[in-house]
Amino acid sequence: MTDFALFSTLIDCIRQGGAPVLCTIVGSAGSAPRGAGARMALLPNGTWLGTVGGGAVENLVQQRASAVMDGTAQGGLEHYSLGGEASSTGMVCGGAVTVCIQSLGTEQLPALEQLAQYLQIGTPCMLLLDKIERVPSFSVCGEKDLPEALAKRPQTAPLLEDGMYTEPMGQDGVLYLFGGGHVGQALAPMLAQVGFRVVVFDSREDIARPQNFPGAERVVLGSFDQIGEQVQLTRRDYAVVMSPGHQHDLEVLCQVLEQQPYYVGCMGSRKKKAFLWEELERRGFSRAQIETIHLPIGLDIGGETPAEIAVSVTAQLIQVRAGRLGPRRGGGCPA
Repeated sequence: MTDFALFSTLIDCIRQGGAPVLCTIVGSAGSAPRGAGARMALLPNGTWLGTVGGGAVENLVQQRASAVMDGTAQGGLEHYSLGGEASSTGMVCGGAVTVCIQSLGTEQLPALEQLAQYLQIGTPCMLLLDKIERVPSFSVCGEKDLPEALAKRPQTAPLLEDGMYTEPMGQDGVLYLFGGGHVGQALAPMLAQVGFRVVVFDSREDIARPQNFPGAERVVLGSFDQIGEQVQLTRRDYAVVMSPGHQHDLEVLCQVLEQQPYYVGCMGSRKKKAFLWEELERRGFSRAQIETIHLPIGLDIGGETPAEIAVSVTAQLIQVRAGRLGPRRGGGCPA
């Protein structure tokens, strides 16, 4: 579940009179299942969104969140040890996590709405949880509006310091999937599951339908020859090209390369690669520009079916994203 989807759901809940409980990992050490920035939320109807790692840690966080919701406990910080004599979880991973648990209501609604807006349009911003030891506050500010102390301290990762948790958000872009055939329909929900914001673009009316792409933020019906009429890519975005034919792929690649997104990948064989490289050079693109394209797309895991190809592409995109934003700060102890 993407942050945008999670926070949008929390906003809808509060607007309807609910008071969801948000659980955020604000610190981790060693072999913790998830790192800072992992989130989970409890809705008043008992629904859980997201995860803080599963297993014993998640069970304990759920117990505390439920107590906060029913009024038998207050929000604040909880520390969980994952190994050794001080272990509070029965786990032997050897790590530790610190979780901020807080009830959200109408007081936090303006900040939540602002955060959702930043995330929707892809604007970098900062999430701030203050007074975190007792009654955490929730606020958001854009990069240009950071308090002076924060503005002077460049930050690229979540940080808990002096009772305040700060987390850069909106740093990642949108993933544009050009082509919604069999592989595209297997790929879109998989990418959404691992936190990519997916927009699907296709020229076929029977394909470009939201019900074909669970988890996609948007499905666009348009011409592959004129993608700019419907979408504009930024340097933070990802472009995955798997249209119905070589010529469509070529037209999309020409337009995408001009917009210089962070990642460009295209599905195809060596023969197709030779064709595309020759045509792109003929149209004036430099060898350096052309060689930024991942073709064939995905990691070489020997996959053949649409689902297997989707797994290989998703794995490569996770790898690329981690290289850009830094790896998640948990890991090493699956739960």
